[in-house]
Amino acid sequence: MDNRICRSTDKCMLDELSFRLRSIEAVKGGTLCQLKQQLAFSYALIVMTSGEVQLVLDHQQCELDKNSVYVCRPGQTFGTLALSEEMELYVLYFDVFRHEPNHVSCMTISEDEQLFPYKGKISVYPSDKLASMCEDLYRHWQSKASTGSFRCQIDFQEILFYINQNCRTKPENAYSALEYVKQYMEEHYTDSLTIDKLAQVAEISPKYFVDLFKKKYGISAMEYVAKLRIQQAKRLMAQSDARLRDIAHQVGYADEFYFSRKFKKEIGVSPNVYMKSRRRKLVAYSPAHVGYLLPLHIMPFAAPLHPKWTEYYYREYRNEIPFHISAYRQNQNWQENIELLKQISADVIIANDNLPNIEKQALERIAPVFYLSVSQMEWRQQFRLLAEFLGESWQAEKWLEEYDRKLQMVRERLQPGLEKESVVVIRLVQQNMFVQNNRGISGMLFDELQFKSACVVKALDATKPISIKELKALNADRLFMMIRQESETLAIWEKIQNEPQWQTISAVHQNRIHMLTSDPWLEYSPHAHLRMLNHLTELLAVNRP
Repeated sequence: MDNRICRSTDKCMLDELSFRLRSIEAVKGGTLCQLKQQLAFSYALIVMTSGEVQLVLDHQQCELDKNSVYVCRPGQTFGTLALSEEMELYVLYFDVFRHEPNHVSCMTISEDEQLFPYKGKISVYPSDKLASMCEDLYRHWQSKASTGSFRCQIDFQEILFYINQNCRTKPENAYSALEYVKQYMEEHYTDSLTIDKLAQVAEISPKYFVDLFKKKYGISAMEYVAKLRIQQAKRLMAQSDARLRDIAHQVGYADEFYFSRKFKKEIGVSPNVYMKSRRRKLVAYSPAHVGYLLPLHIMPFAAPLHPKWTEYYYREYRNEIPFHISAYRQNQNWQENIELLKQISADVIIANDNLPNIEKQALERIAPVFYLSVSQMEWRQQFRLLAEFLGESWQAEKWLEEYDRKLQMVRERLQPGLEKESVVVIRLVQQNMFVQNNRGISGMLFDELQFKSACVVKALDATKPISIKELKALNADRLFMMIRQESETLAIWEKIQNEPQWQTISAVHQNRIHMLTSDPWLEYSPHAHLRMLNHLTELLAVNRP
């Protein structure tokens, strides 16, 4: 392969920039381990030193192996899928400063620099030295030496220089070539693809390509093409009234009858049955509304989806929901969403009744709106009213009956001693800790599972930060922690865990500290409650007979 190297004689893109390392995180693989989706407040350099992993950057996925690195810019979100046992990576958080040309002594922080000659995934060879350089940097970062921080800045500069000098444009080996071909398939699945053509793209023999693709991804290359085509067909069926023949042709099938058989084999129902079930265009205006519709076996036509802000719904249903609106920071871009929804001729929009009047009026000009009374009713009441409005009351009652049965089973499994245990939920946001006691958390922990909340917890102001000393004084039997997933808070959390005062907290000392995620614990919906129940079963059942 033509692996073009970034020669030192090239114009170095780092010359006019300065860098300062903020922190470094080491992530090793293991059972159910992953790098959680987080928002980058600074640049983040992800360096693979062993194994391979699927990286999710904003809405895109790519595979990293030990020969590759990835640079995330401020404002982007990133994380990984589950990590294999042998996987190891480092995340280096850093700031970039640009020298002002007209002011020799002035530098400004920059958030949109292309640091290396190539964007996105960068292949580096040889990579063994890069791994040892990251190990040294992490060791120096963990040391207590007086010059440790200064040494780390030097190590970091050397890592950037090494990557710049040894990056390559094309894959180094057959496995890297497969990732390149996989991306090609995702962009050209409607074309007439054959094994010979795909092998040619990978620059390996057809027989070797067939064996290698199946070994790496668990399905054959043509099965993967079929999967991509069926996913697009489902989106087209939900978005338009096109004929089956036209949809088959648009996704790459010349024979509509073969497409129909393939579709039923993959989905379980015929294309006509599937299209009939998706005729009603319902809009879930907030992520929680997806959690009201799924128990009714209704998939919304449009919903806010994002790999960080709505990680679960994005991962599980992004290919089932044809129209995605912005989920950025709790509907911060609502005007943009209004413009998007004008394009789809929605039948009904489901929204919360506490929206600003200007936003309500904009929605009502698009389609009829069903408002959920979020402040007046608990989730069961809202669920029943929505089901009645949609003509699905029987489905709602069936789901609630199954949920209550599962809740009772979990109570019986966890019940011994629970009534004697007090708990507190703490949310860490940058350097501040807050008592977290929203409707979903209090309903699940204190009402449904009957944990005891320390009396002082109820009197605490949830908007006022709580110190480690005050947290210790609560003397809770169990401590649930919710850590905001962005670089600054994650770095502070690592420091807190190493503080001697933190170790004196009773629940911490007795290893009765449990990690909660904002999704589903900050969502208030039937489906979120079911997921909370499942999560608590995983967290606590191991400690029970």
